[in-house]
Amino acid sequence: MPATELSEIEFIRTIVRAAPQTMWFLGAGASRSSGLPTATDIIWDLKRRYYCENENQDIQAHDVTSKAVQSRIQDYLDGIGFPHKWRPGEYSFYFEKTFGNDYSAQQRYLQDTLSSRQISLTVGHRMLAALLSIGRARVLFTTNFDEVVETAYAAISGRSLTAFHPEGSYAAIEALNSDQFPLYVKLHGDFRYQSVKNLSADLLRNDEQLRKCFLAAATRFGVIVSGYSGRDENVMAMFREALDQNNAFPSGILWTTPRISDVAPRVVELLEDAQRKGIKAYLVQTGTFDEMLSKIWRQMSGRPPELQQKVRGSALAPVSIAVPPPGRGYPILRTNALAIEQMPSTCGTLDFDGEVHLGPIRSKMCELEPGCTLAYTDRILFWGSRGELEKVIDGTKVRNVRQYPLDDLPASVANSGFVKALVEETIARALVHGKPLLLRKAQRTWYVVVGHSNATGSIYEPLTRALGFRDNPGKIHGKVPGLTDVFWSEAVSIRIEERNGNVWLLLRPNVWITPLRERESAADFLRERRLKRWNKHAFEILNAWITILLGVVGRRYPITVEAFPGSEYSAKFSISSLTAYSRPGTDNA
Repeated sequence: MPATELSEIEFIRTIVRAAPQTMWFLGAGASRSSGLPTATDIIWDLKRRYYCENENQDIQAHDVTSKAVQSRIQDYLDGIGFPHKWRPGEYSFYFEKTFGNDYSAQQRYLQDTLSSRQISLTVGHRMLAALLSIGRARVLFTTNFDEVVETAYAAISGRSLTAFHPEGSYAAIEALNSDQFPLYVKLHGDFRYQSVKNLSADLLRNDEQLRKCFLAAATRFGVIVSGYSGRDENVMAMFREALDQNNAFPSGILWTTPRISDVAPRVVELLEDAQRKGIKAYLVQTGTFDEMLSKIWRQMSGRPPELQQKVRGSALAPVSIAVPPPGRGYPILRTNALAIEQMPSTCGTLDFDGEVHLGPIRSKMCELEPGCTLAYTDRILFWGSRGELEKVIDGTKVRNVRQYPLDDLPASVANSGFVKALVEETIARALVHGKPLLLRKAQRTWYVVVGHSNATGSIYEPLTRALGFRDNPGKIHGKVPGLTDVFWSEAVSIRIEERNGNVWLLLRPNVWITPLRERESAADFLRERRLKRWNKHAFEILNAWITILLGVVGRRYPITVEAFPGSEYSAKFSISSLTAYSRPGTDNA
């Protein structure tokens, strides 16, 4: 009997109808959008540490988000007989290799990795906290060590949420039996304590009292599983033990996942066993944790207005430091920031069969320069056309392409480096579209560069005037003296930043060196080229670049630029050509 899939709409209906009778089970995937690493991220970090220590390599030079770096490290580990990738025991194996039985070292590592300073509460956790606070979610189990749920609950409800873990586990079953809800249980411990379960000996069984609490809860509640891969044998054994009880999971098992194709075989086997026992067990493709909770929250009736306001955005939450009033003093300082007054409300997304390998995709993006931009969070997001996208992604594995709503793009830019990089590149593409300009990238920063072959057009007149002297136009490109086949061009870097709910475009004039690897050799030339760009000169150069990119400078109305016009998923941005200014406040003391 194959595992049955449940449609997302029916899943939402089921949860809304039976929310108080359904408990939650969260894995590391549920915390990823809050800026914390998943179990897979931690495994790769531990692999990197072992490889760099034993091969005397620079750890900072090995970025394990790169598939090429991962492949190099994994080949080394395979060669010395370590567990193959995705083996169930990988997690505990590498903890043992790194820390041995030193639990205090484990704790210090996890405190640094899962520190609350790194938590950025997303809409998903705020909504889950709201459900807990109004009793629509009452029981929550997790394999996570972090404190994301506690932080979200305190922010939404103003109350603390007690977590039961191996230190003090005896009280968990008593709290369940006496209906002390919400009940929050950390099966593998809390990173603030040394009783975390990471080593293979620790993971042979769960804490006995917490296991009994889960088994008891399984006879009273159904379960929604989110962000959990089924990696831990002890947890999966606990689920199988729960299936053998009378009246197990009376409201069913709903195992959610961003992509059905990624579900592990052991999870499918568990759901098939549950179905044979007469339990309503389903796989549900829901997208990300945030998307799933957003859809559930929208359908919940009786939401208190005060919670609705807290859930819907951090921009509405009070802050402890008041923003000072606008200054009226002197001097007035001009900045290099332009307000992005309007951003796209949608982009494209696709359902993809199989694992997404970012390394080859990025390589093809650099090689082919397709007419699209993309990012991968828990799904592929893109702007441009499907045809261009399929130049870098296997089109035979694309099941569906559809529009994706961007509810709060400024907040996403602030909270997600992946989304910020996507928006940054797309704005850069929009700014150069239809202009004789080159787009280059170095150190994760995009640059608009004057092209050598077409640097005589009228578009460059503002820049040649700004760099000229006594009505003589200045040079904007040329050959670097003293170096063979090394050239320079005027350029401007493109960056975006979110501040107080607004996104700003930052322009910084610079000089580009071709080939880029010779930039250090050209250091003396660059220093001389930029040496006398003082206030008035820098002011005029910035004006010139704004005029080149937007067609005008200093007007109050925004200018609209578009990336990939005419494609199914184009992206329009309205940008002010008037730079922001700063004035010192008045001292009233």
